[in-house]
Parts: sequence; C-alpha cells; structure tokens
Amino acid sequence: MKSALSGIKVVDFATWVMGPATAAILADCGADVIKIEDPAGGDAIRGLTRTGVFPIAAVNYPLELVNRNKRSVAINLKAPKGREVAYKLVERSDVFVTNMRHPALEKLGMDYDTLSQINPRLIYAHGSGYGPAGPDRDRPAFDELAFWARSGIMSVLGQPGTPPVPLHGAIGDLISGAIMCGGILAALFHRERTGEGQRVDCSLYSCGIWAAAFDIQPTLLSGEDATRMSRKNTGNPLYNTYQAKDGKWFQFVMLQTDRWWADVCKAIGREDLISDARFDTHEKRCSNSQEAIAILDEVFATKTREEWAQIFDEYQFAWAPQSYTTEVISDPQALANNYFPEVEHASGKRVRFVAAPFQLTKTPLRIRSTAPALGQHTEETLLGLGYTQEKIQELRSQGVIL
Repeated sequence: MKSALSGIKVVDFATWVMGPATAAILADCGADVIKIEDPAGGDAIRGLTRTGVFPIAAVNYPLELVNRNKRSVAINLKAPKGREVAYKLVERSDVFVTNMRHPALEKLGMDYDTLSQINPRLIYAHGSGYGPAGPDRDRPAFDELAFWARSGIMSVLGQPGTPPVPLHGAIGDLISGAIMCGGILAALFHRERTGEGQRVDCSLYSCGIWAAAFDIQPTLLSGEDATRMSRKNTGNPLYNTYQAKDGKWFQFVMLQTDRWWADVCKAIGREDLISDARFDTHEKRCSNSQEAIAILDEVFATKTREEWAQIFDEYQFAWAPQSYTTEVISDPQALANNYFPEVEHASGKRVRFVAAPFQLTKTPLRIRSTAPALGQHTEETLLGLGYTQEKIQELRSQGVIL
C-alpha cells in the first residue's frame, strides 16, 4: 500500500506529547520515524499514567497514542560517542522533531545551528512553550499553561462568576502537534522545489492564540477584553445549550434566526412565538434572548433528548448532542469513517486507537505498529548505520546505548 511520506526519514528527539504527536502523524503518513530516548528511563511519557493525573489502563495509552509506528533507539547523548551516533542518524534524515528547551538542546549538541551544518537539507521542527524569541523563550511549559491559561482561552470559557475551566487531557498538545505537522509538510514541499532545508517553529502559546483568534481579534480592534458568555443570555437564543427532560444536553448553532425561528417554533409546538412582538425580528430575538431562552428551557424540559433528536432531524436543524466519551467511541458516524482503527498490540490484544485527524484517499494513513519498548530498535538501527556487532557491543558496555 502506498504511503504519502514513504521514504521520508524522521528523527524524533521529543518528550511528553506535542513533539511525539507531531512525529506520530508523520509516521501514520508512512514516514520512517526513529525515536531517540535516554537509556535511563526513556521519554517521560512512559510514566505519565503514574503521575496521578491520568487513569491507569491495561495499555499505556498516552505512550501508544503519540508513539505508534516508531522505532526506539536508546542513546546517551551526554556521551560524545552517543552524539556521534545521533549525528549519523541526522545526516541521513529529512526531518528532526523536538520539543526540548533551547538550553538542553545546545548542551547536547542537538540545536538547529549544529544539526543544519551536519545536514543542510534537514527540516528542523522545534515545538516550544512560548516561541523561539522573547523573555520567556526558555520558560517551562505544558499545554495547560501556554496553550490554555496564558493564551486567553481559559478566561472566556465557563459561566460568568464560576472558577476557570481547566484543560482536560492533552488537547493543546495534540492540536499543536497537528499544526506543527502542517509546518513540516510545507517545509518539505519547499525543499522539494529548492533543495533548501529550514527551521520550523511552533509553540503551544502561538497555537493557543490561533485557537482563541475569534476572541483575540476583536480585542486587537477594540482594546477590550473578551468576556464569558452566559447561557441564560447568549445574545442569540438559537446559539445555545439546552437540557432535555432526561437531563441530557444538546447544542444549537443556528446563527441566522430569520431562517430558523419559525421552524423552531413549529417543531416545539409554539407557533404563537413566530409572531410574538418580542421575537418577530432577528434584532428583537437577540435583544430579548434572555426571555426566549427561558421559554425554550421550559419547552425542552418536556421531552427526552432522543425524542427531540427525531424532531430536530426532521427539520434539519443544526444541532448536536453533548456526547460522553463512551458515546463517541460507539458513534456510528465515527465508526463509518474509521476514526478508531483496531490494531494488534504488542501484548497480543486487539486494541482500538484514535486515528490521526485527517484522511488521504490515494495514500491512506495507517497504524502499522504500536509504541516500541525503550531501545527496542537500537541494534538494528546501528547496524543500518554501518556499525558492526562488535562496535555495538562496545558502545553498550560503555553505557552509550541500551
């Protein structure tokens, strides 16, 4: 089966989620990804489920999600001979992905200036917390901090007067990894035309700002803070969340109330609201949204969400249920698009994983293998670089490799 990035070699010198997620998408596209890990424990994500933040499962799912389709090489980069191995890999690679901080990269000789001298055609992709310049260039960062809190996203979510809404899972890391993947592909396309390698910079902070652009752009124009939106007064009663009789919630997004208002009134059995003087124009519906929402709240509490779903779909309303994760993984729409492909895990179990967020028709993405054990491919990789068995054993005895 053809793959879009077949023949592209990637060195993944990254940790936690953002950098590894970037390389995982490239691997799903068919790139040969070699992950460099420290022999003393490897990527920190291997122990993420022991931090008390994420639940422990039968499979180390954080590791698997962002390290599938990769080969692991355990090299001590603090040792000169270890760096020599890494440089041989870089010399033969197309892309280098990292999200280590600048001081650590410079100390280990894995910075852009060093590696671009070794391989001028290299696409060097650096994912950072706050960007390649500025006073906080080397500030410690996670997506909860740079993507979520500092970008402004946290300030606009939740009901007014309630505590800030925390980020859940690794939303910022995964989104940022996908965005950085796009930058890498653009750089590869440029290299294809010119032969010129370059550095790609992407930060959690920049991706958070981009994600919050519909709140930040008006602030750029007005100088005023974006504010939280109360569901009791959204400014448009057809752009809101509502709760059904069975306690289940759903979301309306019908921004053009002149188009939808009459049908909504018919659907809920309140035709009298069509000509109600409070709601007979779009402007009135918006200025009197609090009253309209109170009426809709009462009506929607009279039927279950499934009962409303049949009615909404009959009228082709723009709506969606608030789904729990158990509902998402069994959603016929997700299954029809193979968003949870099943693969053979190293443990021998058949396990479903979340697919990369885009699909290609001619060169489909595939999960060919699950995450490697630490150093699982060190020997075969060094043999491919021209090292002899004797030299590999010598490096292993010296603690340079695992």
